[in-house]
Amino acid sequence: MKKYTVVFFYLMISIISFLFSIQKAHSQSNLTGTWEGNFMNDFQTVIDFRSNDQNKFEGRIQMFAGHNIVQDDPLGDIKLANSKLTFTIPAKETLFVGSLNDLGTELSGNFVFPDGSKHAISLKRKLTETKTAQEFRTLKEKKFDVQDLQTDLLFLYTSLKENHPQLYTFSSKDSLDLLVDKIRSELNEPLNLEEFFLETSKLTNAVYCSHTGVKLPPSYQNLVNDFGNFFPLKLFFSSGRAFYISGMLEENHSLLPGEEIMSINDNSVVEIIEQSFYFIPSEGCNTTTKYNELNRRFNRLFYLLDDAEEFIVKFKKNNSFKSITVSSKKWSDINLADSNLDTNEQVDFNYIDKRNTGVLKISSFAIPDMDHYFYQLDSIFSDLKTKNTQNLIIDLRDNAGGHPIFAAQLFSYLTDKDFIYFKRNDDVKEFEPLYGIMQPNKLNFKGNVYALVNGGCLSTTGHLISLLKYHTKTKFIGEEPGSNFICNDFSMQMSLPKTGILVNVPRTIFETSVSGFKICNPFPIDFMVNKNAMDIIQHKDPYVELVLEQIEQTGASH
Repeated sequence: MKKYTVVFFYLMISIISFLFSIQKAHSQSNLTGTWEGNFMNDFQTVIDFRSNDQNKFEGRIQMFAGHNIVQDDPLGDIKLANSKLTFTIPAKETLFVGSLNDLGTELSGNFVFPDGSKHAISLKRKLTETKTAQEFRTLKEKKFDVQDLQTDLLFLYTSLKENHPQLYTFSSKDSLDLLVDKIRSELNEPLNLEEFFLETSKLTNAVYCSHTGVKLPPSYQNLVNDFGNFFPLKLFFSSGRAFYISGMLEENHSLLPGEEIMSINDNSVVEIIEQSFYFIPSEGCNTTTKYNELNRRFNRLFYLLDDAEEFIVKFKKNNSFKSITVSSKKWSDINLADSNLDTNEQVDFNYIDKRNTGVLKISSFAIPDMDHYFYQLDSIFSDLKTKNTQNLIIDLRDNAGGHPIFAAQLFSYLTDKDFIYFKRNDDVKEFEPLYGIMQPNKLNFKGNVYALVNGGCLSTTGHLISLLKYHTKTKFIGEEPGSNFICNDFSMQMSLPKTGILVNVPRTIFETSVSGFKICNPFPIDFMVNKNAMDIIQHKDPYVELVLEQIEQTGASH
């Protein structure tokens, strides 16, 4: 059988992609908005740009073939020099090079595909009417009639049945049919978009697939960001309970960090968790993904359940119960980021413990610059070898995946044996080298490897985790990862014809070339970590602390 080095795959990636952004040199206000055009005469292209909290600009590109969304990707590395504009679509390794016209109303240029080919596109700025908060409320309260709701539900279920490769793996056909019938029977009166969104989430949740889910239409979500009422406090959820961490409280409040929240506006925490879980896709029997996402995005998720102007928060203080009232905030007015986990760098490396232990954080395998990534890994593992480092911590927490080539490249540094990455999948010819024998990197690490994992480890990251478990002596620290040896992807997106709700539907199965794993069997964690609210409040990282304790106990650092 032919052998491949991972780097060889660099020339084999050929997924159709493209990218776009807009900027006008003399006015940042012209960077935001929606731009439209057609690509290759067949695909309607829509790009939305918004500014973030750091006064930098983010973009997203969507491409439609009729109702089907064939691409939905974030943009990266947006650069403007005078009227010249460049940027990338990191997930597709595509570059855009173009320019704005003098009025800032048109953008034209070329998408440069991974094979070097250039494809022209021209887009025009969409003139949109500025909406007020009252207009948003009117749109929010708009009701869709029962026939339209029934049409969209049937469209959703039919699309799942026609495309999903494992639709009945966790829920039988009979049980899904019964669920759809139940939802249909409850659609007996008009609903607004958010109410119907909850109903569609119940169906996609029952598929138990992390790549199957629904989203609000981007244009509507943008309005929610601008005018929606958001719960302003950061909470931590675990085992059916919630604890206050931080947030915007009025003066003279009595709620302290670490105290347990019992209800919000008379909705118990148990009920809030149960309903929020519908919005969070996860693999099979896994629940760590749902809690992980709830802790990272609770305020956005809770908006879908309650967007009141005020929230009555009932909490437990000592042996009694107390209540406070907090006012809602607009999304731009609150900052709930977890600084311990959020990073703009896909790869970060440092030494601790007097250079005897290295920590390699990989936050994503959606790498925008393949050459730079390969260079980074080579430099890191060369230095580990030069310094004869004995211990390496691979931090994979909250890495939601990306392209498998980047995970395969990393794995080649962590094994000393030939390996096969994927079991053959004839639906995806582009991954041919990943179906054959691949070789370890000459700089492969010989010491002790510890992998930090949690429910945010999804898709490609789960595949890597299964290979580490099968081929190496890596010790796993944390909680059950969100994915491991098998998941669905090669997804398509479509919009429901009446409401415009977006649906992500995978079309094939990717399974790593390992044995001994079974669907829904818990992934074996060597050292469990139960992170709690006080860890966050005190800015502690119990994962790393536990690893260092193990290194010290085993004498590996001596």
